[in-house]
Parts: sequence; C-alpha cells; structure tokens
Amino acid sequence: MSAPAPDPVEPPLGGWTKFRMVMKVVELRLRFVALMAVTGLVFAYWDTLWNHYEKWSRPPGHAHAAASDSEFYCPMHPTVVQADPGSCPICGMPLSKRKKGEETTLPAGVLSRLALTPDRIAQAGVRTVAASYAPLTETVTTVGAVEIDERRLRRISSKTKGMARVEKLHVDFTGTRVEAGRPLAEIYSPELYQAIQEMLLHHRSAQAGAGANRVLGDPRDLVRLAADRLKLWGITQEQVDKILKDGKAESRLAILAPIGGVVIRKGVVEGDYVAEGQTLFEVADLSRIWVKAQIYENQLALVHEGQAVHATVEAFPGEVFSGSVAFIDPVLNPQTRTAVVRYDLANDDLRLRPGMFATVTLETPVADAPAFRSRLAAKPDRSRLHKAVLTVEEQEKCLVTDARLGSMGDPLPVEVDGRKLWICCAGCEAKLKGTPARYLARLEPVPSGSVLTVPESAVVDAGSRKIVYVEAEPGVFEGREVVVGAVSGGRYPVLEGLAPGEVVAAAGSFLIDAETRLNPKAAGKPRKPERAAAADAPTLRR
Repeated sequence: MSAPAPDPVEPPLGGWTKFRMVMKVVELRLRFVALMAVTGLVFAYWDTLWNHYEKWSRPPGHAHAAASDSEFYCPMHPTVVQADPGSCPICGMPLSKRKKGEETTLPAGVLSRLALTPDRIAQAGVRTVAASYAPLTETVTTVGAVEIDERRLRRISSKTKGMARVEKLHVDFTGTRVEAGRPLAEIYSPELYQAIQEMLLHHRSAQAGAGANRVLGDPRDLVRLAADRLKLWGITQEQVDKILKDGKAESRLAILAPIGGVVIRKGVVEGDYVAEGQTLFEVADLSRIWVKAQIYENQLALVHEGQAVHATVEAFPGEVFSGSVAFIDPVLNPQTRTAVVRYDLANDDLRLRPGMFATVTLETPVADAPAFRSRLAAKPDRSRLHKAVLTVEEQEKCLVTDARLGSMGDPLPVEVDGRKLWICCAGCEAKLKGTPARYLARLEPVPSGSVLTVPESAVVDAGSRKIVYVEAEPGVFEGREVVVGAVSGGRYPVLEGLAPGEVVAAAGSFLIDAETRLNPKAAGKPRKPERAAAADAPTLRR
C-alpha cells in the first residue's frame, strides 16, 4: 500500500497582494459609512427635498400663490391678509404690502395685539369690563399731634415799674383750672401803692367840690389820668372802681386771670421778687385745640383749606375726631421736607390733651387733584358734544377707531339713536349700531366729581409704564399704555390712554401680557412715531 501524497504548499503572499487586501477592507467600510450618512441626510432634509421635488414637478404656468414672498394686510384690521392687493373688506382701507414673516405693524398707540379663541379665553379666565366714570378719593394718612390753640393762650407778666414782691399765690401748682377774672396771685409794689394813693388823693379833692385847690388842675381829670396810669400796669376798671369805692389803698394788688382755662406754667413762688416784664403765669383755654399734621411736599397738591380731615388717637381707639383744614403752613421744613397742616377741634370735655400723637387722614377727590384738573382744562368741553347733530369739526375723531376723521378717507354720516354722527369708514357702522352704548359714552359729559376708572387688576405694571389690554374686537386684545393716578378703592383713575366705554381685560391681563412677550411676532410691533404720524394723515380714496 502506497503512502498519501503530501498537501501542496501555497506560495507566500507578496507585499502588493497584502496591500490590495487591506484597501479592499477599507473600501467596504467606507461604503457602509457613506450609506449611513446618506440615509441620515435624507431623513434630516426630507421636507426640503420634497419641496424641491414639488417645485420641479409642478407644470409650468401654474405657479402657486405661496411662491410670492409678499402679502397684503389691513393696518386697522391685521386679521385681514390676502395674496393680492385690494381693499379691506371691513373698513375699505387700501391694503398695505409686507414681506411674509414680517412682524405686523400696529396702529398708533397700540403696543401689541393678541387674538384668542373662545376656548383659550375660557381657559385663561379672561374677564372684561368697560372703563367707566366713578367718584374716587385719594387718601393721605400721616402723623400729627395735639397742640394748644395759640389764639387761646395768655401770658401774665409783671407790669409794675421796678421790683414787686409776690405776697400770695392763689394758684400754687401747674395744671390748675381757673376762671376768667379770678385772682392768680397778690403782689406788692411801692410804685403801685404810691400811684393808688395819688389817685385817692385826687378823688377826695374832686369830692370836696368848688372850694378845693384847683392849682394842679381839675381833680376829676387827675383822677382819670391816675386811673389810666394804673390800667397801664395791669389794673382793671373793676379794681379801680373798688379802690375808689373803698377809699383806701391796699398794700396788695390781685393779679387776675384774663381768660378761663388751665395754668400750664407757673413761674414764681411766694416771696419772689419780680421785675417788670417777668412772666408770672401762662393760661391756656383748652376748650378748643389744634391738630397739626406733617404733609410731605409731594402730597401738598392734594391738600387745600376747607378739606375734610379726620384724626384718631390711641387714648380713644375707634373714635374719630373730624374737622376741616384751617391752615397750611406756607414754609416747608428743610430737614423733614414737610409742611404743617392744621385743623381746629372742639374739646369741651378736655379729653384731647396737648402733646398727644394722632393719626391724621385727609381725603381728596381725585377729580380735584392737580393732574386731573390740568388735563380736563386742556381738553375741549365735552358738553357741546351732547347734541342731536354733530359736525365733523365738533366730533373730531371716530367713535369706533378713535382715528381722526378724514385720515381714512371722507367721513361717513351715520344715524344712531336719533343722533347724526360721523365714522371714519364703512366698517365702523356695524360696530357702532351693534353696541351704541359702548361708543356713545365717549360723547357724554364728565360727571361732576368723577374720573374715568378701571379695576386695579386690569393694569399691568411694566416698570416704566402701565399697560391695559383693550378688547378691540371679540377675542382680539390690544395693549395700550395708559397714564393712571394712585389706586383708590381697588380702582385706578385713568388720565390718558382710554376712552369711556372701552372694554378692558380685568382678569387674565397678566396672562395676555405674558403671551405677547413669549410670542412677540404674533403680537406685532408698535408703529414708529414718524410712521404713526404719516398714517394719521388724510388718505384719499381712488
């Protein structure tokens, strides 16, 4: 049996063969990577590729309207957008041209506009109310103090020449209540005693009759001169009559209280010597007192004489002491930047004591505030608008759009509730006749003592400005900047930016404001001042 043949020996691979095998492996891997990359790009740019395919496959001569990069819209009704030029079907205004995707330019005075569907309005809890007139008061609360009425304060001083001695005190402690004409003290003065003796001497001479010595003059005139001298020293006529009646000079003279009240200062004790002009007592009548309040300079415009004012003190909680402003200090305290406002108050029971602190409240009708008075004075008299027939010059603005009559073509007459009025375009007639009360309120005169107000929740404080959202159309809210006063009773008084009858978002305004900030392109952009001025210029219809 023969042995098996040995396996053939393969020749070794050369260098070139090895290189070709490596390149083949690399090629296969690159093909796989390229295939994966192409697949990913197709998925990523599928919409673009499909749009290009539709464009190439579209028959010639049938270009789609979307191929144009421009569109036409109505500046007054931005919801009206169409591909071809023309006029607005609502107001008849020529449509403006813009590029697609460009932010909507809003009418003058409108900061933003947002359209909400009824379900979104319900979800956001948006509630609207109309701006209306209401009497508001602005309250200023400040600190005050009870003080003595300076007109009811008397200072009793020594009027005798030289030194006088206090012989007796009828009022020997501060705080004693005294009546007018009652003695406070008794003093002795040599000069006073001598003057009384001279008056008695002349009085006796006058009683002696014609036989008396008249070398020095008529004794009756001398008696009168001596009495006048005593009166200059503080002696009353009643005291003079008593001295003449008794016919003798007392070594002591009583000092009488000039008014009834409380002794708030006693400057002497028995046995003191007092000089001319030295204060003996101070008596204050506390049946009427002053309440002085400190008002800052930025609040002075809200205060006027005769204004109602109320005060409370801690000693009598719950009790209000009312009065009216009697005086406003013409000088401002440079340290505290405040002025004193005073009012008088009856205090027959002496419960209010000088030195008490008080909380003072002043209420000013907002309609009387300087900001409102100056603006009302600058505006035309609205009482002349309350007529059956108005001219274009008298009405000035469209009641619906608030645009100047003539800025959108010739004004159109319209009759509403028996009154002849004017509108800026035909699109306003349906709105005016649909809700006449809302727009006719702009022609009514301002009620006395009232101002235009909106709820506090309707005003969005954006820091440098205040914004309200007006429902221009059902579901369409426009942001407007307003000038308001201080909030009072949960409502803001409106100085500028709103007209009576306009409907504002009273609840949900912050959600509308947040939506306009999150989606600024949909909310549009405010018109620049120069463009706004151009838009207000009259536009002739062709």
